[in-house]
Amino acid sequence: MENEPSLIFDLAHNALSYRMLDEGYVQLLRFNDSDNEPFTSHPLYRAMAKTSASVCLRFVTKSEAVLEIRRYNPSLLVKAGEQALDFASLYGRPLDLSETLDVSVDGVLSHRPLASGRITFEAGHDVAVHLPLHHQVGIRIEGNVEPVAKPARTLVLLGDSIVQGVGIHHPSQNLGGRLGSLLGVQVLNQGLAGAMINAKFVQKLEMASPVSSILISLGTNDWTIRETLAEIRGEMFALLGRVRKFYPKVPVLLLTPLYRTDILQNKPMGTFGQLTQALVQATKCFPAVEVADGLSLSLRDAYDDQFLHPDQKGIAFLAKTLAPLIPFQR
Repeated sequence: MENEPSLIFDLAHNALSYRMLDEGYVQLLRFNDSDNEPFTSHPLYRAMAKTSASVCLRFVTKSEAVLEIRRYNPSLLVKAGEQALDFASLYGRPLDLSETLDVSVDGVLSHRPLASGRITFEAGHDVAVHLPLHHQVGIRIEGNVEPVAKPARTLVLLGDSIVQGVGIHHPSQNLGGRLGSLLGVQVLNQGLAGAMINAKFVQKLEMASPVSSILISLGTNDWTIRETLAEIRGEMFALLGRVRKFYPKVPVLLLTPLYRTDILQNKPMGTFGQLTQALVQATKCFPAVEVADGLSLSLRDAYDDQFLHPDQKGIAFLAKTLAPLIPFQR
């Protein structure tokens, strides 16, 4: 294998596309137009839209193979003259994005430090490399490797930081990967830290494995930022309308916001219960849109930040209880 980008993409499960970086490194992507609106409208979006959340390299080594990883550190600073929400102050506490690079060889998993470097694999092994959830990396690979076949169906996740993987520090434990294993499908993780309900995030995807189901999990950020319930209903209505424009017959599951410790507070738009009700009301005008109750799928004592983002235990429970509820196109 001569580090051809298309050959590297053949190894990548749960990826949408790729781009070339300097010195022959390849970046595996999960959004079509991560250089355009709305993915460049905030420094957090700019940084997170180019991560490879839930992407996993899977291959069998036919000779010694060397995987090279280069870590990139994009700026989270607001550009001069740019108006952007201060997510840090809204969140109100430090955001822990530390994570590992997870490597499995013949089913034996190791958590390695996330750093630029080389990993050598001997011939004759089944390898899985889970790429970072929150950090941008480029990869190169040399040696004779054979890709592992990808599932024939794709589940698309549209969501916020919880879907992307904030709160999870080992990428092999993320929601997308767990759902993929439980359901036997590709999972395109289009979760984006800080995301609010925005129809422009919905993209028309061209994939070898067709989109067979869509899971939407948004609204918790809107509750703390938006002013009215009418705005929430309108934004979700527009998002679902765009989903139906691109995917008229694909089943959709709306996961209402998960439990958070400030759930009893009143926000400018109203209560948490009113938020959930507004989201559900927006689904009534669209066919084949089902609803899963996020509160009933939440563990109340399994949060990485003791507040909002489920930890490994919480995400494992969510994946196990959510998987049977996800409808697929026949």
